[in-house]
Amino acid sequence: MMSVSSPELLSRSQSRVLEKLEVIPQHTGPITAGRYEVIRRYLTKACETPLHPLGGLVETVVTVYRMTYIGVGSNRRLLRQAVEEIKSYLRRIFQLVRFLFPDLPDEGGVIHADHKGSSETNQQGLVVSSSTLLLPVLLPRLYPPLFTLYALDKEREEEVYWDCVLRLNKQPDLGLLAFLGVLQKFWPVSISVLGEKQQVLPSTKDACFASAVETLQQISTTFTPSDKLQVIKRTFEELTQEVQALLEGNFLLSMDDLLPLFLYVVLRARMRNLAAEVSLIEDLMDPSLQHGELGHMFTTLKACCFQIQQEKTT
Repeated sequence: MMSVSSPELLSRSQSRVLEKLEVIPQHTGPITAGRYEVIRRYLTKACETPLHPLGGLVETVVTVYRMTYIGVGSNRRLLRQAVEEIKSYLRRIFQLVRFLFPDLPDEGGVIHADHKGSSETNQQGLVVSSSTLLLPVLLPRLYPPLFTLYALDKEREEEVYWDCVLRLNKQPDLGLLAFLGVLQKFWPVSISVLGEKQQVLPSTKDACFASAVETLQQISTTFTPSDKLQVIKRTFEELTQEVQALLEGNFLLSMDDLLPLFLYVVLRARMRNLAAEVSLIEDLMDPSLQHGELGHMFTTLKACCFQIQQEKTT
């Protein structure tokens, strides 16, 4: 499969990687979740290795994409074209992957669960997705020019959003919670600072739900929609835990309760280019996730972004 003109120039580690990649994982019978994971790991390593045909292809695609959309090509009008180009890469490379692994179901197919697995994903099976397999190796390299296009496209929305974020964040915690309509039973009475409890005062600022705020801020450090969705999920989990600790027991938050609380977290996170983040996730997220738990959480973040742009402080 792979040929190297000057093998003496390769390091030992490179040679070992190439030797492993020479052998394509083969299986008989239906592909299970465990075998799917083996395929995913193989593809990740192959796409990261320029001497592998898939790695060489990815390297060429990345070079062409960057040459197209960096500099003169960095124009908001090219955003749709840039997104469709990535989707085209995913479809075409996935066709090659299915050639290497003929038993792999087509896009949207379901892989049956491993019986020894006990997680919710294993119980329901895995949905085969080109974005799940290929975006983690492709998108981080395409992210800078792509996100620049999103930021340019959402420039006016960002200006309105950021102005509102700055004005609303002048308020102390309790004032902001009241302004957003958060029920008073959800207002923290005390917070832990370096292991010591401190009372939340009317002047206290940037202290309430700090763990959830810090978690959400990590969204800008991730590249793929799936990783960004996981950040959103962890934020919800942190927020729910803090509310349950506050109420000293299990409490199921309704959407009416959750939205103003999450809006508070989004405001305190002070994330730049939130509209661009939301738009990127929406365009490239796995379609199978849109109507599940992660999809609902994402919709909540999208609603918060819209609400902030419409918010009036007077």
